[in-house]
Amino acid sequence: MSAIAVVDVGSNSIKVAVVDDQDRRELGRLTESVRLQQDVNPSDPLPVEAQAAAAAAIGRLLDFARTKGATRFTVLGTSAVRECSNRHAFAETVRTVTGVPLTIVSGEVEARLAGAGVRTDPAYKAYANIMAFDLGGGSLEVTALRGQHYVLARSFPLGSVRMTNGYLRGGAGIVDELDQASIRTHLMGVLQTVIPANAAENYLIIGAGGAFAAVALHLEAIGETPVGGRLPVLRIRELRDQMCALDIEGRRKIPGIPADRADIMPAALITLCVIADLTGAEAFHLSHRGVRHGMVELMLGPSKEHL
Repeated sequence: MSAIAVVDVGSNSIKVAVVDDQDRRELGRLTESVRLQQDVNPSDPLPVEAQAAAAAAIGRLLDFARTKGATRFTVLGTSAVRECSNRHAFAETVRTVTGVPLTIVSGEVEARLAGAGVRTDPAYKAYANIMAFDLGGGSLEVTALRGQHYVLARSFPLGSVRMTNGYLRGGAGIVDELDQASIRTHLMGVLQTVIPANAAENYLIIGAGGAFAAVALHLEAIGETPVGGRLPVLRIRELRDQMCALDIEGRRKIPGIPADRADIMPAALITLCVIADLTGAEAFHLSHRGVRHGMVELMLGPSKEHL
């Protein structure tokens, strides 16, 4: 057995997926919480300490992948990496520490990889039309597919770390109505001309990324484990209101929410609610697949069922 490992170096975390290169089963996944994007200005250089921490984390993820049988490796740099001014120096650091080159992808490529990855999710293969929202720390990828054909593939600088730094002063305090309105107005201004009105009538609305996964963990913790990966928008709105009313210490006590996401979850939940408003979705369908799995598909080529 041989396998492919793809590492996604994101703004808020670094993730690896290991996939069997014969039957395309996922053999393992792991996440390292390393926040690369820490400043209001994403074009600022990555600090040396952050570069070292990220490179070490990538090395650990590659070692994990090897234990799962991986023999081919790809490391992708997405939003935080492509925007920082010293991305080439960071790429050299990664290559020196891990022995694997860092490939920096554009926003459009990231969006297409995210959509292709969600398309591989066995839970949703029966659905011809899907619209996927992959919310990360630095960017939001929006894709719509009819079968294997992209109707929409865009990346927007609307990630939860970015929104928190830009609008919530780092996210430690209570998020009042004015702060919420500021984020919502910005999101609506960017997205409302891109996302088709009432898209939920024509597409299955899928959510990918850490914010959606955190909502699922919260629902499990309060005894409402999502059925079929379904995350009700009503529960997301309730969680938004609860988290916005608390400071960061209070948020860390909410069941199921990872402590390292307590600062960015209000901005993330506001974003999810805006997406729900624009699409008319009553629920998001959770997928743990994304850019990494899309890259595996690109490396392996179309599977037999798509030929």
